[in-house]
Amino acid sequence: MQKKNLLSIYFLLLTLSAFSQGVESNPMILKLGGYEMVYSEEKPDEIEFPMSDVDIIPLSGDKTFATFKYQSNSKHPNNQQILQTYFDKVRSLRGKPLYKGDNFGSFQIKSNSKKFWCVIETHQGGESYTVTIIGQDKIQEAETAQEMLELLKSKGTIDLYFQFSTGSATLSKASQQTVDELAKLLKRYAPKLRLSIEGHTDNVGSVSANKKLSLNRAISVKKQLVRQGIDPSRLETVGWGSERPIDTNDTEKGRTKNRRVSIKALN
Repeated sequence: MQKKNLLSIYFLLLTLSAFSQGVESNPMILKLGGYEMVYSEEKPDEIEFPMSDVDIIPLSGDKTFATFKYQSNSKHPNNQQILQTYFDKVRSLRGKPLYKGDNFGSFQIKSNSKKFWCVIETHQGGESYTVTIIGQDKIQEAETAQEMLELLKSKGTIDLYFQFSTGSATLSKASQQTVDELAKLLKRYAPKLRLSIEGHTDNVGSVSANKKLSLNRAISVKKQLVRQGIDPSRLETVGWGSERPIDTNDTEKGRTKNRRVSIKALN
């Protein structure tokens, strides 16, 4: 019992608290007890975001970065204690844990208008840790099967933002929920609907390479839907490359919007 109480006190000392200004006001830049922020920065940037040890996706947006170092004379928490405490706090913020490895973890938190992708990484066995956050404006109009159906009824098309590994057509785990909702639409809400799945890229790279990449990405989405029981005859695929942008390719935000998969109703 005494050991249990000591552990409870120990983890209470790890309580996370938000600061009050600048980088420190971000509710996801959280400080564990005994640690102090020794470096921080905010700037637009692109990072390689870990969904697992091998599933890495490119993300760009407003980056917030902070480094914390243990300042107390007592023994600092180890890697797993830091990660677990942080993930418990993320769940309390209704965030979604994505991956937890030996010394790093990733998660996602959504607000009404923003999506935040976060990575916490520990160093020297817990002597310090870093937090990296990419904030993005929500650009996908529909996230549930019902929302997708309403947009298809009113507009005939929807733009979905599946996550792919850099320069490849490999769907990331981050896209699974969107695939599931699209499959639900086709199974439950519109069992006779036929779709055209149309890949688009930004203008970075050659025209021919982008055309091929966009088609392969559309095919990857189709394959995932077929695996979930959708008849392949209901699904057509097209690759437009960078031919049909919906925003400027002169900014990273515009290029992000252009890298999409359009879903069009065919009947």
